[in-house]
Amino acid sequence: MKRFLILMAILCVCGVSVNSVKAVSNVELQDTSRFEHIISKGDTGGGDGKYIELSTLKDVSTSGSTKSIEAKIYVVLPSADLIREYAIHYDYNLNYSFANLVAKMPEFKKRLPDFSLNDIWNIKMDNSGIVGTVKAQQDYTLNGESKPTQPGYKGYEHVTFLTPTDFDFESYHVANRVFKKVFGIFYDDVSR
Repeated sequence: MKRFLILMAILCVCGVSVNSVKAVSNVELQDTSRFEHIISKGDTGGGDGKYIELSTLKDVSTSGSTKSIEAKIYVVLPSADLIREYAIHYDYNLNYSFANLVAKMPEFKKRLPDFSLNDIWNIKMDNSGIVGTVKAQQDYTLNGESKPTQPGYKGYEHVTFLTPTDFDFESYHVANRVFKKVFGIFYDDVSR
C-alpha cells in the first residue's frame, strides 16, 4: 500500500493523470437528464445527431456587448462507429443579432435611403455575429470506448460543421440553440 501511495505521489508530481478520459456511449447520449439532442438541418435520421452535455453549458461572458458560452457537444456518426466530443467556445456579438440589426433600420435608412431587410441579410452573410472555436476534441466508439483522436489539419484545427458559424448554415443554427439553452432566447431575437 505504501508503494502504491508513493507511486501515485510521483505520478502527480510528474503531471501524469491516472484518471482516464470519461468516454460517452450512444446509449448514454439518450439520457435526457444529461444530454439534449439538437434537432438540426444536418441530421439525416439515420441515427446521427448532435447532443449538448447540459452540465457543461457555461456563460463565460466578460463584456456587455458580447456573450460567451462554453459547452461540450457530441456528434454521432453511426456509419463510422464514431462519437466525436467537441469542447467549444462561442462568442456572440449582440450588435449583430438579427433583431438588433432590424431595430437599427431607421438609422441605416438615414444614411442609405434605399436600405432594406435584404441588406440586413447581406450584413449577416458578411458577419454572422457568432464566432466558434474548438478548444478540444475526443473520439469514442458508439459503445463508449475511447478512440485515437486525429488532430485537425494545420490551419483547420478549429473548423468543423459546428464552427465557424456562417449565417444560416448548420453551425449557425447549432450555436443559436446553444445560446437559447443558456439565456432562454435565441441569439437572433436579442435586441439591445
